[in-house]
Amino acid sequence: MLKPAEIYKGIEFVRISQLNAEQQEKIKASIKRDKIIKILIGNTLADDCIQYHDYKAWFIQTYPAKVITAQASAPTQPSLALTSKLN
Repeated sequence: MLKPAEIYKGIEFVRISQLNAEQQEKIKASIKRDKIIKILIGNTLADDCIQYHDYKAWFIQTYPAKVITAQASAPTQPSLALTSKLN
């Protein structure tokens, strides 16, 4: 699931350590190191951040959506024609 962004001083980001274990493993193995940034939040240095737009692009590439059209998923059935007779 796509994690919502945190915002600090106008910077939208995601902390890698806050992702689920699967995403942590995959992002660490595939993301370019220069995409990981450090943000000083008060007196705490968050050194495992990634800007949200980079995270979102990575997520879409790593977990592509499976689009199923209604027509493809519905079983084929003959259509019923309704007629009315006027007498």
